Amino acid sequence: MLVAAAVLLLLPDLLGLDGRLPFVLLIALRPLFTAVVAVLAVVGIVRSLRRGHGLAARVAVLAVAVVSAAVLAPRAFGDGDAPVPAGSRPLTLLSFNVYDGAADVPTLAALVRERRPDVVVLPEAAERYRGLITGAVPEMGYRSWVAAAPGVPDIEGVVVLASPGLGNLRARTVTGSLDPWLEITGGTLGPVRLLGVHTAAPTPDKIASWPRELASLARWCSSGGPAIVAGDFNATLDHSAFRDGTRGCRDTGAATGSGLVGTWDARTPRVTGAQIDHVLTAGGPTARDLEIIDVPGSDHRALLTTVDLP
Repeated sequence: MLVAAAVLLLLPDLLGLDGRLPFVLLIALRPLFTAVVAVLAVVGIVRSLRRGHGLAARVAVLAVAVVSAAVLAPRAFGDGDAPVPAGSRPLTLLSFNVYDGAADVPTLAALVRERRPDVVVLPEAAERYRGLITGAVPEMGYRSWVAAAPGVPDIEGVVVLASPGLGNLRARTVTGSLDPWLEITGGTLGPVRLLGVHTAAPTPDKIASWPRELASLARWCSSGGPAIVAGDFNATLDHSAFRDGTRGCRDTGAATGSGLVGTWDARTPRVTGAQIDHVLTAGGPTARDLEIIDVPGSDHRALLTTVDLP
């Protein structure tokens, strides 16, 4: 019974259960639960050695935790420093879910002024929040677009800001998901397609849409063309639906050794959260670093990365 419970908690994706409630929610916290189960198993082994019974089951539970840890470990080490391709151009990107437009505007504006990102992707922002943030940093000269119907609440939109240095960009609203996404092309992006996303959450009312939206990411990750996909995916690398939909993309968190840092819930310690916010690259663009930043007012943390464009 203990071993079965450990497998269901830590490895439901191996059983094809990670797309079903409640496992879809539990597996998002696999790093935390792996540590807890490992500690409890070790304590149980020590007690079993003293009492002379129950040892085999507790050793088996520890073995399950070790398998889970082996799955997670590469994300803590990354894949090494990739050389900057000759002739590449750096693009600084900030992605931040502003929590239905509740994120603190002065703090976010100060971050933007200090780090001067070329592109800012803001899930859960619509016309209201776009006006607030662009009005707070007029000196940056950002162009801005919003994927949201007029008058809808911020939670239903995605806003993208772009530096004037990126040239004559084009924006296209991508429909087919519960909330629209925003694709930016042209200018100095060249052939790169940049997508700002906010996928459905795997909650009881949205669980049917969640895997379909993740699967649609293959249009950017598996097309063979250069792409950058950034935003709130409401999924971690532990979800098979996310891994399948983003096959062909490189996850910046895992690639840079920051893949176990929680981006949600920002109101809890980083080691206990889930990394559901991502910056993905495919077909040439390569992210060289990742900084995860706390900004008050949101339940998410911001991602700041430099991407080398081909």
